[in-house]
Amino acid sequence: MSVMKDYFVNLDEDRLRAGWRIFLFLVAAFLIATIVNGIIKVVFGGPPSDKTVSIVVRGIIVIVNVTLVVGLIRRYIDKKSFVSLGLRFDGSGMLDLLMGFVLSGLMVGIIFVVLLYFGLLEIKEVGWTGSGIPSMLGILLWLFGIGLAVGWSEELAFRGYLLQNLREGIGMVWAVIISCILYGILHMLNPNSTVLSGVLIAVIGFLRIFGWLRSGQLWLSMGMHAGWNFFQGPIFGFQVSGTHSEVLIKHTLTGQGWITGGPFGPEAGIIVVPVVLLALIVMFLWTTKRENTPWLQEKNGAA
Repeated sequence: MSVMKDYFVNLDEDRLRAGWRIFLFLVAAFLIATIVNGIIKVVFGGPPSDKTVSIVVRGIIVIVNVTLVVGLIRRYIDKKSFVSLGLRFDGSGMLDLLMGFVLSGLMVGIIFVVLLYFGLLEIKEVGWTGSGIPSMLGILLWLFGIGLAVGWSEELAFRGYLLQNLREGIGMVWAVIISCILYGILHMLNPNSTVLSGVLIAVIGFLRIFGWLRSGQLWLSMGMHAGWNFFQGPIFGFQVSGTHSEVLIKHTLTGQGWITGGPFGPEAGIIVVPVVLLALIVMFLWTTKRENTPWLQEKNGAA
């Protein structure tokens, strides 16, 4: 009996082993999402038809779902605090959030300018494409729906709960590798995905992990994720992982998809590789004075 219990429970920590914790998290996330989507369909007849309203509603739902699941599982199954995932609310964290957001804006801006300079992108129109909502309000709503909501939720789930539990179960190196692969594969379910997009999304997954490794908090990665989605879609007019958004700059791509990213977005083209490398350098320099981070813990443990 004790052997069977040891299979499920880490007796030294008096809690479920990491693999079972992750399994329960995934089951809970699926069940809550299914229930909420079912309620919306029955009560409201489905998501709103207006694209902007729909993205805001979806953002609210995703935030509530992921935060609820992570919070409950972290508290009652992991037996740790929500904040311990890397959500300490202080001045440093808010600076990281802003830094990540601005850095992603620069990354997408560089891609846009390079494609435009080499004739791989042609601007068609400048002006907010959304109708029925004032442009500034529309931009802010898309910032929330496609930027902040997704940045918070995906980072909380992937670089927060899943990565950190994988680390406890199989060690840092394999946790990073598996997390990146899983992230790439899941994004291959999006419209217009390719094998190359899956590989490059996995690389971008490491970029987000790097933010947590170097700072010990999720804010830098969350800011980068929110900024990447927002500037890529609503501002510079690219597809966001294969999905459409209202845009400020309407353009067409004329180059090969494996270079520009085509209908999936820049993360499906090799154009993204140098800007990711540049971002890694900037993040490294930004976090040089951080102490007791996962990066340093792993380095000192391996020494």
